[in-house]
Amino acid sequence: MKRHVPSHLIALGLLAITHAGAQDLSIYGSVSQDARAISRASLAQPMTPEEWQGTLAERRGKWLEMLGLSPLPERTPLQATVTGVLERGDYVVEKIHFQSSPGAHVAGNLYRPAKITGRLPAVLYLCGHSKGKVNGPYQANPRWFAQHGYVALVLDPVQLGECQGMHHGTYRDGRFDWPSRGYTPAGTEVWNAMRALDYLQSRPDVEGEKMGVTGLSGGGAMSWFLGAADERVKVVVPVCQSGSIERMAVDRATDGHCDCAFWVNYYRWCWPDIGALIAPRAFLIASGSEDVLWRPAGYRDVALRIRHQYTALNVPKQFDLVEDLAPHGYTPKLRQAIFTFFNTHLKNDPTPVQDDVTDFVEPAENLLVFGGKLPQNDTMMQMDARLVKAAEVSMPDSETQWQSHQKDALTKLRQTTFRNVPADPTPRLRDQFADGGTRDGDVYGTRVFDTADGLTLAVKTRHLQPRSGSVPTVVFAVQPEARSTFTGGGVSRPALAPEFTSAGVEVRNTGATSVGPGYLWTLRRVYPLLGHTLPERQVNDLLAGAALMRKGTTTGPLVLYGKGDTAALAIYAAILDPQISELILEAPPESHTQPTAAEFAGILRIGDLPQNLALLHPRRITFIGKIPPAFEWTREVYEKLGTGDRIRVIRNARDWKP
Repeated sequence: MKRHVPSHLIALGLLAITHAGAQDLSIYGSVSQDARAISRASLAQPMTPEEWQGTLAERRGKWLEMLGLSPLPERTPLQATVTGVLERGDYVVEKIHFQSSPGAHVAGNLYRPAKITGRLPAVLYLCGHSKGKVNGPYQANPRWFAQHGYVALVLDPVQLGECQGMHHGTYRDGRFDWPSRGYTPAGTEVWNAMRALDYLQSRPDVEGEKMGVTGLSGGGAMSWFLGAADERVKVVVPVCQSGSIERMAVDRATDGHCDCAFWVNYYRWCWPDIGALIAPRAFLIASGSEDVLWRPAGYRDVALRIRHQYTALNVPKQFDLVEDLAPHGYTPKLRQAIFTFFNTHLKNDPTPVQDDVTDFVEPAENLLVFGGKLPQNDTMMQMDARLVKAAEVSMPDSETQWQSHQKDALTKLRQTTFRNVPADPTPRLRDQFADGGTRDGDVYGTRVFDTADGLTLAVKTRHLQPRSGSVPTVVFAVQPEARSTFTGGGVSRPALAPEFTSAGVEVRNTGATSVGPGYLWTLRRVYPLLGHTLPERQVNDLLAGAALMRKGTTTGPLVLYGKGDTAALAIYAAILDPQISELILEAPPESHTQPTAAEFAGILRIGDLPQNLALLHPRRITFIGKIPPAFEWTREVYEKLGTGDRIRVIRNARDWKP
């Protein structure tokens, strides 16, 4: 099984630093420290052969899940079609397309020797994000393979060349519903590549047991990912796309990558964990030491950990690292090492390759599969919804059936989306003080606490003096746009009747930890690499604040309130904390399929907001103003189970009574 430092020990280590008074971490510092812990725990010790074999199926299942490929889609007919052939002397180019799923067209060029007398080894070449298969380097490499006795298939990546779809979701188009779906375009790319292997194995000129994969940049990442996902690949050679979670966070290198460079990291893996799935097959990492996106400190450490694993499996010669003093891209040294590696492991010929690719560039129009007119209504554009299936939650027919669903859904939430939220969220109280006395009978105070991942946050309280433990405390997350949290949470505080105590939790990215637009985009994109999302971390903070309030002797029952952006935080905090007695919602978002809604990794695989809100049954839910249409589903569940009176609507927060 995976050797790593247990998460609770990592958390204790983070707290130890804070408790020692060394420093209060910024969010960037917290993220960097968490990423460092992931990378340093990844394959910290190599698995024994017995451990490696005994956990192989489980690890591959987790990997497919993080790609959004669990379960694998149906292998529907490929409908493979050759639309043209180019004869170029000693090699031939076939212009082909196939459908990785119905209506999802994948375009490619297949390079093969002009004369073939038997089955040949095959290389799948995956492009980076430029012009696709027509780009000069992406012609030159498969052409070399064809001229040296291979069948080589080069594919256009999603959204480039003649392959439709989208891979710039969170990078450019604000598609923060993708994490909620559990979708990454890496899953689409890997599925397209797996179907390409199906196609290659169907050809009479391919030796199906001798297939390899390579590619540059984004194609390098897909080489990693495909090699770990599909054991049919016998040789894996990623080029200029190898590194670590630590370097991605510390260097902010996520800013230079689109979504398909990463997976949905439920299980907090780093690249060595992927390499352990490729083992013991032939694996070569090729990198340029001057690559601004993938620094040597990352790929060298990753390579060392993987090398130890190969040695533990008694196949040290199956793995290697080659690098050159060069930026992102190919060099003759890298190419010749790559070609030699393929010859060694697919042809049993270790003779060092001396020649290199030729300078010839085929005019782009000659290589087009569809002749400039792409298929209409291509379903590749719908892969974010088709590849990872959203849960279909049925209306309950009995309380017993709904209780079973509640138990199952909560288990799934704890195993994936909120896997890294502790069962006991109670934080360490760092400080507690009054904010300048009283006003109009109100007493204001602040409680400062440390989170497990090294942040220092605060809870802003307001209550009457004196107060009784029977009076409920309404806990809420401070709004991200709030300018001030002075006096009990400031403008974020609901306008409750004066007799009720309130506690505003300055969840991360509010108050003193607000990062602003300069880092927010990076933060939202890097958190999923750590097994989190920003809203999931804010739920964790809200739970910590509520647990801290619960320790007070005069707190009374805890009620959660959320409005707009913070309503989703309140919903999931209440679901995870069974001691919350009631939930108050004002203008909540209606669906995680909306890109503007708070993102939670893989949440739609369990349920959407109305279905997940119903997991609170039979606890009370109060809507302020009106029940949004989507949440009529929640009310219907309560009514079917005979508790319709526990969902109510009030005009405003001041009308609220427990």
